[in-house]
Amino acid sequence: MSPASRHARLRRKPRPVSVRDLALQVLVGVQSRGAFSDKLAESFAERHALERRDRALLNELVKGTLRRRGTLDAVLAGHLHAGLETLPAWIQNALRLGAYQLLYLDRVPAHAAVSESVTLARRYGHPGTAGLVNSVLRRLAERPRAEVLAELAGPDPAAVGVERLGALTSHPVWLLERWLARYPREEVLKLTEANNRTARVGLRANRLRLDAKELIRRLAAAGVEAAPGRWAPCSVYIEGEVDLAELAGLAAGDCTVQDESEALVGLLVAPRPGERVLDLCAAPGGKAFHLAEILHPGSEVVAVEIHPRKADALRREAGQRGLTGIRVVCADGSKPIPGLELASFDAVLVDAPCAGLGTLRRHPELKLRRTAADLPRFADLQEAILRNALLYAKPGAPVTYSVCSLSRAEGPEVVARLAGVARRSPPPPGIPADALTPEGDLLTLPDIHGGDGFYAARLVV
Repeated sequence: MSPASRHARLRRKPRPVSVRDLALQVLVGVQSRGAFSDKLAESFAERHALERRDRALLNELVKGTLRRRGTLDAVLAGHLHAGLETLPAWIQNALRLGAYQLLYLDRVPAHAAVSESVTLARRYGHPGTAGLVNSVLRRLAERPRAEVLAELAGPDPAAVGVERLGALTSHPVWLLERWLARYPREEVLKLTEANNRTARVGLRANRLRLDAKELIRRLAAAGVEAAPGRWAPCSVYIEGEVDLAELAGLAAGDCTVQDESEALVGLLVAPRPGERVLDLCAAPGGKAFHLAEILHPGSEVVAVEIHPRKADALRREAGQRGLTGIRVVCADGSKPIPGLELASFDAVLVDAPCAGLGTLRRHPELKLRRTAADLPRFADLQEAILRNALLYAKPGAPVTYSVCSLSRAEGPEVVARLAGVARRSPPPPGIPADALTPEGDLLTLPDIHGGDGFYAARLVV
């Protein structure tokens, strides 16, 4: 190749990448590299300067395929001579992506779902894999979607075993077994269906600047429709699709992206102006910011974060929001915190690391990654952090423990481990009674409360 030809080749514009191609790349990244779908999809959207409509389609294809993967795999298995797992990851996910569009997306014509998937299978495979994808998806497209899903459910969906239930609901069997031991079957089915729906975007109004009503008004002026939350007076939900990058109010600090269930945790802490509060697991900062807003200027929130990079990001974000009362400390919340005096805080929050089983709508890949063996490991860490937190609370000061998970092992059972050390404290006024357990703990469920699944308990020594 001549130098001129080589330079001409280097000057060529990169091949345009379709939204479905990007979606496939994300799905393979999630499966093969353990990537998080939202971060990878966002990076692709930024790199390729996707318009709002294409961003929305990318997120729908990725999240929807991951949410319904168990069902998609069960349906595809009936059309393959060998197991789906014997195929390369690119072809597995090209099939899943096409099947998701055929079974769940009304706005996508069947011929488009099939032809685009075949194109991807040819690009990332070879003519043989492209032929396989074409054959499987064309056969699937020939049948009404309701008939395909009904066949999977069998003659009596209410009586299927837990293995089949896992395929029908796209939830791991081990998790279904635990929920079925805790809730009636009908409630478990409602919970799994809620987990398979798109999560609404929640915003929390910065009470130092405006209330929820004013936030809704400002959003409307910007062309964004929003509705008030049902449970937390500071929360609103965005109606329809919106690109958060276009909301100037977020950058200005008027509001924070936060689910209503998460905002209830801050209200459960219920700090009072002038008090000193400790947040032991603070990143990315949403709850620490909420506490600082409740406390008003002049109070102090000490935000502890173990990861230096996250601690630096939290410090920058607090500064950009003008929350001068937040002091960030990079330390391990399960061990003594350098520079902090014991029994010196008026309130303590432990929003502990957890399995995230209350956020499956937002992070559907967790259904594929979490195992039953993860729960004891998280519970041990949660107990260690909570025991450490109790040491920093003044006598009688509340210590609020929360997790965005719906496993008893990470919730009530962790609290029970501290029965000889701490006791439950009644929730403060304003927490909705129908979001409280008989013990007075906070419990939100996606199918009942509409937000993420959260558990929180208020303790005192």
